Amino acid sequence: MNPAVIILFGLMATSLLLCIALAVAWRTFGRERHAALWAFAFGLSSATWTLNLLDVWTPQADTPITLLSVITSISSFALIALGFRRRVGLPERRDLMIAIGGATILFAAWAVLYSSNAGIARALVVFFCSGMLIVSARSLHAERQGSQRASGGAAFWMLTLFAAFMLGLGILALCTSTTNDLTYQLYHQLLLMGLPTGLFGVGLFAMFLLAADLAEAMRQVAACDPLTAILNRRGFEQAALPLVAQSQRYGRPLAVVIADLDRFKTINDRFGHGVGDAVLQCFAEHVGGAIRQCDLFGRLGGEEFVLVLPDTDAAEAIEVMERVRQGLAAAVGDLVPSAGISASFGVAMLDVRGDALAEAMQRADHALYRSKMDGRDRITLADDPVVAAVPRKAAA
Repeated sequence: MNPAVIILFGLMATSLLLCIALAVAWRTFGRERHAALWAFAFGLSSATWTLNLLDVWTPQADTPITLLSVITSISSFALIALGFRRRVGLPERRDLMIAIGGATILFAAWAVLYSSNAGIARALVVFFCSGMLIVSARSLHAERQGSQRASGGAAFWMLTLFAAFMLGLGILALCTSTTNDLTYQLYHQLLLMGLPTGLFGVGLFAMFLLAADLAEAMRQVAACDPLTAILNRRGFEQAALPLVAQSQRYGRPLAVVIADLDRFKTINDRFGHGVGDAVLQCFAEHVGGAIRQCDLFGRLGGEEFVLVLPDTDAAEAIEVMERVRQGLAAAVGDLVPSAGISASFGVAMLDVRGDALAEAMQRADHALYRSKMDGRDRITLADDPVVAAVPRKAAA
């Protein structure tokens, strides 16, 4: 049997297996659209190798099979690039890709049908594929800068090397004229060695990225409070430890705040737990809008919340919480207009000489208790009996 037939059949089967694996991953891992795009891309890749296999068996149909192979190759690499852009939330720019891909197909068809130099058609297709790989790599680079999803550093370098290889292959294709010259033989050998390896690598890394994204999503679910969509106690403590360590290492101030909605049980009893849940959600949104991106905010449980404010001294922490306290009634008052809604706060400063997060939280909790005992709706600084904010009249 012709060795080329064995190689092409193996490539066709491998691409088909990657297509099936990615389709299963799409169905299993949340039906992410980029997984479907990658599955379709490797389905087209399998079709490309099938067409090449038919070209070996039926050389008399060389021209139409070549044109179909050009279309499937270009479509496959375009879908790979679309999948990577879709995964990191970048604009897909399908219109631009369709325009460039369509122009490439038309010029390649012209080169196949009317030009004596078929190397132009080969080069056009390879250059387009190289461009799509560059688009894919840039998408991963944007992801690494934004830190939005699981890191694709290894995939970035693999795509970059694959794009460079394809670019060199395209330059070599321009130098080919007939299938009998030595340049074409070198081009053909490099194509059969490099292209399958690169595509197989893209497929494997696509699977790895899908699995990493799923693991990251599960980690975020485990660390987030399902009602308010902020950190739960476990997620908060894990996220706060690096900030505490940095504060102690460089001697920077760090404030810990414990907040508690006043008489929350009364709200649940009078208006129902549905309204109580809505109040908690509005409070979380209100606090989230008042703090910085670098600040941490979590729910300890029930109506109790916690914040860590890095590079913030006691006066600054009290000022931030005072804005939260004063704006709370307006933020959630529409939910229970007949009942005054207020919150109490306890603020503690981290002792950079060795204070642990748990100790700072305990002192903030003691300060919160004093706020409750002194009439609620106020801010109290730990280890300082002075009330830091003038209270409104406490709700009955």
